[in-house]
Amino acid sequence: IDEDLSSDFNFQQNITAVYTQYGDKLGKFSYLLGLRYENTQLKGKTTPLFPENFDRNFDFDKNFDGIFPTVNLVYELGEDENITLGYNRRINRPRSWFLNPFPSQSSRTNVFQGNPDLDPSFANAFDLGYLKRWEVFTLTSSVYFQRETDAFERVQRDTGRDTEDNIDIIENIPINLATEERYGAEVGVLYNPAKWLRTNLSFNYFRFETDGSFEGIDYGATNESYFGRFSSNVILPWKIQWQTNAFYRGPRQNAQTDTDPIASIDLAFSKDILNDNATISLNVRDLFNSRRRDQFTVTDNFTSRSSFQWRERQITATLVYRFNQQKNEQSRRGGNDRGDGGEFG
Repeated sequence: IDEDLSSDFNFQQNITAVYTQYGDKLGKFSYLLGLRYENTQLKGKTTPLFPENFDRNFDFDKNFDGIFPTVNLVYELGEDENITLGYNRRINRPRSWFLNPFPSQSSRTNVFQGNPDLDPSFANAFDLGYLKRWEVFTLTSSVYFQRETDAFERVQRDTGRDTEDNIDIIENIPINLATEERYGAEVGVLYNPAKWLRTNLSFNYFRFETDGSFEGIDYGATNESYFGRFSSNVILPWKIQWQTNAFYRGPRQNAQTDTDPIASIDLAFSKDILNDNATISLNVRDLFNSRRRDQFTVTDNFTSRSSFQWRERQITATLVYRFNQQKNEQSRRGGNDRGDGGEFG
């Protein structure tokens, strides 16, 4: 441990935008058009404790301008049936830890280092969708295509340094790869047969092709994967609410790394008490302790195996008492959804 080693990275992101929308309906046909102009400024200043250890200045101040159109078209085949066609242009900005040039170690042999030369990526996305509603059943489906330039990719390389017991130290860095094309299909089903049972199921299959090189190494790859989600809300006897959220993502592969499938289940039980003035709940996140990313990397210089888990299984019990406030008012003001979806980036 080197207690004298320190670093300071000051990051600032400024986004300025103006946008307009216009829509109308003509018989069975409706449309919504949008146009947004956006300027992104990314600024970073690095202050190392020992500047002599760095062979370059990592400070940056970048500006990116872009015009982002949106087109949404809807044609009604019937009162509960329609076809949609959409197009939009998107920007994906690098997060601060992707830009931070100071290395951070997850173990003696693995180092993650941000890339201050990283630029935002831009994508054009198209989708064709179909929706049909029945009395207790709703079907949604779509096919889509997306082409992204300067797409982000994380690559691993040998640093040329070893640990004291002669194990290679591997560096993980993000880069802008040339392009990524992704196309696939998604289907979703809502099934609500009774007031006490509501279910939602979705499945997404996609294929992607990446093209690009870094430091003379080709990182192009072609692969396919899929993921699915399931959620249900069941009202049990004594008005106990039981919620289930399940997620599964199939295996993935890029030019260097194979990623194993990930599956997880979250459960929640709640009941209103004291004339609905209080709610007791029990939550279990990652019931089977399986929300873990396992990867195996093969390069010309080394192989590595890694396992990453945000948190192990969590069990939480809560009691909420509402003073002079109805339950539905509290729900409108904001719930307790953490919004992480149980996924890894």
